[in-house]
Amino acid sequence: MTRLTGTEVQSRRRLICVVAMLCLLPACASDLRADAPRVAYDRDVRPILAEHCFACHGPDAAARQADLRLDLRADAIAAGAIVPGKPQESLLVRRVHATTEEEVMPPPSTHKQLTSLQQSVLSDWVEEGADYETHWSLVPPRRPEVPQVTNSAWPRNPIDAFVLAALEARQLAPSPEADRAMLVRRLSLDLTGLPPDPALVAAFVADPAPDAYERLVDSLMASRDYAERRAQDWLDLARYADTRGYADDKPDHYWPYRDWVVAAIARNQPFDQFTIEQLAGDMLPGATPEQQIATMFHRQAPQAKGNTYPVEEYRLKGVVDRVNTTGAVWLGLTVACAECHDHKFDPISQVDYYRLLAIFNSIEHGGEGFAQGGPLMSWESPGGETLDVPVMRERREPRETFVHIRGDFLQRGEQVGPGVPAVFADSAVEQPTNRLEFARWLVNGRQPLVARVVANRFWQYAFGHGLVRTPADFGLRGEWPTHPELLDWLASEFVSSGWDTRSLHRLIVTSATYRQAGRRAEAAARIDPDNRFLGWMPRVRLPAEQIRDQALAVGGLLESFAGGPGIFPPQPVGYWEDRDLPGTWETSRGADLHRKSLSIYRRRMALHPTLELLDAPARTVCTVQRSMSNLPTQALVTLNDPIFVEAAEAFADRILREAPADDDARITYAFAVSLSRTPTEAEQRRFLDFIAASRVSAATADPRRLWTSVATVLLNLDETLVRP
Repeated sequence: MTRLTGTEVQSRRRLICVVAMLCLLPACASDLRADAPRVAYDRDVRPILAEHCFACHGPDAAARQADLRLDLRADAIAAGAIVPGKPQESLLVRRVHATTEEEVMPPPSTHKQLTSLQQSVLSDWVEEGADYETHWSLVPPRRPEVPQVTNSAWPRNPIDAFVLAALEARQLAPSPEADRAMLVRRLSLDLTGLPPDPALVAAFVADPAPDAYERLVDSLMASRDYAERRAQDWLDLARYADTRGYADDKPDHYWPYRDWVVAAIARNQPFDQFTIEQLAGDMLPGATPEQQIATMFHRQAPQAKGNTYPVEEYRLKGVVDRVNTTGAVWLGLTVACAECHDHKFDPISQVDYYRLLAIFNSIEHGGEGFAQGGPLMSWESPGGETLDVPVMRERREPRETFVHIRGDFLQRGEQVGPGVPAVFADSAVEQPTNRLEFARWLVNGRQPLVARVVANRFWQYAFGHGLVRTPADFGLRGEWPTHPELLDWLASEFVSSGWDTRSLHRLIVTSATYRQAGRRAEAAARIDPDNRFLGWMPRVRLPAEQIRDQALAVGGLLESFAGGPGIFPPQPVGYWEDRDLPGTWETSRGADLHRKSLSIYRRRMALHPTLELLDAPARTVCTVQRSMSNLPTQALVTLNDPIFVEAAEAFADRILREAPADDDARITYAFAVSLSRTPTEAEQRRFLDFIAASRVSAATADPRRLWTSVATVLLNLDETLVRP
């Protein structure tokens, strides 16, 4: 390796700090500054090693090559891979700079060669002493000081100070505040999943009080609609559906759990209790029927039931699903990677995995027929009917748990007891030995991940992306937070509030950051094209359920969520039968036909096609972040699905019935109902021209048909389908 002068070394370090993550390592770009004098292991080095080296030289002992482990400093030094302060004597540096196929690392066959900049990062790190750090997400958050900013007039709460400090460090400024009509539409769609009524928009726009916005937030959060919208996100995590999955995909009575989630959020149940009841409500002293229903969270795992199945294999599939789901929802870690071998990147061994599995391994699973997957509880639903609902219940005698060699339950390795991964071991806290102790451990306030993971998800709900853009992976392969101190501040605030999720959400949506307009300045677009530092408010496409609910609401058809069994909006004839699934879809009638989408019957193996085409998950597994797309086939749904056609016709009737009887006024009214704003002069003229041209043709001269065309256009605008 060519030796550089001291000045050249310093210049190169500064270049690395300015350019490295922005250009080549976007997962860690957020915390680099032009004045950073040293290479930081957690920020700069670990991502390189995790991506290029740890698969063969990391935590997984079975996959480790050359008996070389690079994730532990002592091991790397003992093997000569690292000689602190002496890159020229370090095997790691020599091998990554090698030029022959036999010597260079990683091997060309992996297609993971390092760039010259990454090679320089490793060289400089070794030269500076090769310091290691504990990964940021495994260090308990400490409440940071709120930063001082130049533009002290902009922040409305501490969130804004953290965001503005990051912007000012890059010579950027936030966008102006969005206009009031856009703000009320944004809030209503985010908090309730529904567009605002024109009267609400008009009242907010005309309200001069300085606390008008905060009062609007509070009123929306106090509504039942808020609880139902938040429940939808949680049901994605809980993989809620109305059927068991697998080939037969038979129905079960899961809907009482859905209704419990809505009720828990409506009463703003603290997240720690919300957690405990779902993971171990049956183990609480004097557990109520509602607390036992809460345990249906882990009865949502796909269940194969009946005497024809290998019962033990499918029982264990359910236990594995519970472990993996718990890891994703509360820990934000890919614990599933350790089922068959030690995790290749994160400090989770296979033994750690099966200690977690032991916590969930003693849930009852037996009986005959309908109860094959586990215990049932007789529960009375509104109206006096008694249902047998699937809940969790602990066996009197715990099952023995063994490591499954290569994940095969037939090949038993060492026996293990219940516990948490060693990386979380706390000498001041006893290891949890059952589900209740484990649930309490998760929310004891000292665990490093849970508060961060939940705060990150609420940020994701508001901005489309979390502060960590890999919400299911806070591990070594996950992205570095765009605003690490803000994430820790939010996590600390969340715990100190008593795990108050509504308070956390309110902090986010009352911030100046959330109130920004969606326009981006030229400098921001050039320096931060992905809007990682939040110089403007990103537009977010509405989820499938909200696209349907909005159309029904605009048409005046939407019926409130009533709870109870799922409803059956129209779907293609034979949709189940064509997939060889038992049962027949009987389309709902009356008010149920237009119920909120939260009520729709969800079959895991054949999700309602409208929801599927609009990117709703089938919920066969836990969904931490939905995929969002904008495809031509989706327009076929919103233009032709019977519910959307009916909504457009009803919207036309509403325009003709409620607006003054002239075209200008009707267009203005239609915009107010569907888009929460008045049309521009150009928009008004284009619609008037369309109406005039349509009246020439006898086929479209009928007022209802003409205004149905107008309504269809408005319901299918990009602006309608995207939260501003």
